[in-house]
Amino acid sequence: MIIAAIAMLMLAGCSPSDPMQEVRDLRAAGRFREALEPLRDLIQENPEDTELLFIYGSVLLEAGQPGLAQWPLRKSQSDPKWFVRASMLIAQVELAGGNFDNAAETYAKILELDPDNMDVRIKRANAMAKSPLLLQGALEEVDRILEIDPSQLSAYKPQILAYLGLNQPDDAERVLEQLGVRIEAEQTEDDPIRGWHCATMAIFAEDNGDEEVARERWAKCAEQYPIHVNVVGKGIEFYLKQEEPERALALGLAALEAQEKEGSGYRLVVANLLRRLDRPDEAEAVLLEGADLADAPITRSATLLALTEHYKVVGDLAKSADALEEALAIAKTFAGDQPDLLFALADLRVQLGQADVALALTANMTVAAHRALVRGAVAQSRKEWANAIQQYEEATRLWPENPFAPFYGAQAALALGLVERAFDGFLLSVRIDELSTDARLQAARILYAEKRFGTALEMLATTRDAPSLESQLLGLEVTAQMRGAEATLQFANKFSRTFPKEFGVAIALGANALAQRGDGSESWLVVQPFLDLGFPPHNNLPILMAAAEWAQGEEQLAVVTALVEPALSASPESALAREIEGLVHERAGDLASAARSYESAIALQEGDMTSLFRLAGVVAESDPTRALDLLSQGLSFPGGNESLIEARVFLTAASRLLESPGIEALLDTALERWPMSGEIAFQLAKRLEEQGGDPKAIARHARRAVLFQVGEEAVALRERLAARDE
Repeated sequence: MIIAAIAMLMLAGCSPSDPMQEVRDLRAAGRFREALEPLRDLIQENPEDTELLFIYGSVLLEAGQPGLAQWPLRKSQSDPKWFVRASMLIAQVELAGGNFDNAAETYAKILELDPDNMDVRIKRANAMAKSPLLLQGALEEVDRILEIDPSQLSAYKPQILAYLGLNQPDDAERVLEQLGVRIEAEQTEDDPIRGWHCATMAIFAEDNGDEEVARERWAKCAEQYPIHVNVVGKGIEFYLKQEEPERALALGLAALEAQEKEGSGYRLVVANLLRRLDRPDEAEAVLLEGADLADAPITRSATLLALTEHYKVVGDLAKSADALEEALAIAKTFAGDQPDLLFALADLRVQLGQADVALALTANMTVAAHRALVRGAVAQSRKEWANAIQQYEEATRLWPENPFAPFYGAQAALALGLVERAFDGFLLSVRIDELSTDARLQAARILYAEKRFGTALEMLATTRDAPSLESQLLGLEVTAQMRGAEATLQFANKFSRTFPKEFGVAIALGANALAQRGDGSESWLVVQPFLDLGFPPHNNLPILMAAAEWAQGEEQLAVVTALVEPALSASPESALAREIEGLVHERAGDLASAARSYESAIALQEGDMTSLFRLAGVVAESDPTRALDLLSQGLSFPGGNESLIEARVFLTAASRLLESPGIEALLDTALERWPMSGEIAFQLAKRLEEQGGDPKAIARHARRAVLFQVGEEAVALRERLAARDE
């Protein structure tokens, strides 16, 4: 979006005495989010002004907020002067959201006023051709178009799509052939319908299973229309589906070469394909070459923005920030201030740990919401949670359409133990735009920690997005605690059809969740049927680990022990296999052998968090200083999934060190990492009470422990604290 937008930037002045002129100037400069602020003030003064409402809706669209644009645009429809223009934009929003029926209806209302508008008729036919309910109507609309103007070749496209939607491929092919004849009879060589027809013929052959004909047609299309968007885009898709990425790259390179003099957008396509082929250095070279070849500042700036994204993808944030800084400097020379780019640069500096640099950038920010967001991010990076919350609340007030401010504010609130406030923040983020963050998932995690299982499942199920791996795994955990072993097995089996490689992880998570219901005997019921070394290691090893964890008694542990050596032989370089060996030794009482196995696991995989925690538990009695250091090492590594398995393993080791100086700091760090762990919050509150710590901090942690239903001890601690306050 940013790269496309920068191509339209141009110099603009600002007339502070005329708010509407300020809006026009900001729009002309592509500074759409800035334009929203004066517009909101104007609408507050004149809430029924249809022109203002239309402009506000238009700017919201330009700022990438289509959902929020609908309300002002629909209000502006009430004025005949703005009806058509507002309706066209509303239809555009409906199409982008996949609401083809609504878009077709909106176009129909425009045609009632202007029945001879052929452009709207064709747009309506295209919308209808994409709706399963309006396919026949699309064919009728095309008939009307061709009756009025037989030269409208663009009408053939919705006709073909409608026949395909009606499962009438013979009719679709007949129309395709008719279009081919018409195209041959036309003299214009650059009509976009030609490239579309060529690509559609190739796709048609592919869909009919005639791969050889499809290949011939794609080759012909690439030769005749090397830069047509359908030919290049769909052709690349074809070769990638055929697992021929080199052919896809050749198509992209040919398009780049054919369009290079025009500052081709295909440079980015080629760079993406090179990264897919694990050739990031070549991708970088292609983009750097584009920057060097760029004669116009606007082209160089756009290419540097592509480099910014490239470096982000490959994980080089320092180079990404440098490229963005240069792009920003160039853009300012021909388009003035660029608030979005400056904001993105500050965000990168925060991610790089350069908080002071990011704060310095806020002095040049013209958008107040951007300043608040960056200051909130800096405060969050410094663990100044209260300040972060305050800044994010200000950003939400200034920029109510932004889902990130309430999301990050909720994270900061959670770090302070303000669970209800965090939950409200996550819900607000979901209401604004649930697809921008995982706020729905985080809200469901809170409900799960509070043991509101049914509501947690409802929260996960009401998304309009496709279920993610993380949401499915959380759903499995909730189901396990709520309904027991049989329901867990049913869920895991269904889950395995969508995420077969994660089946072992799912079983392990289900077993861990079931253990929270009792003594772990239900966990063994879930694990035992899958103790089969025939599974690939990515599934077998997590299941074997769960079996080692939840085996009940010597007989079940012996079953697991017999599988350890074969697992090690099959995966000799696996840290998880060594960790399983260590756990089996530990459960058998052989702590020396367990320690050696855990040390081997850590040597095989730096940052093996759970092996570090388990080793800490093994050496806690003999060497508490080393055990504390091992816990600290484990907490220092990033990553790890959001389940409470790691939290449980940490707490098992930490419980053997609760009398050791320094354990409070480790519990505090662990709670920051696993804010939904009521047990860690409870142990920290207890330890702080024993040490005469901050009463407010103790109360916060105790309250979280009670909210997450740790047990009667947590309730007693909270009541004890309340009595003291009285």
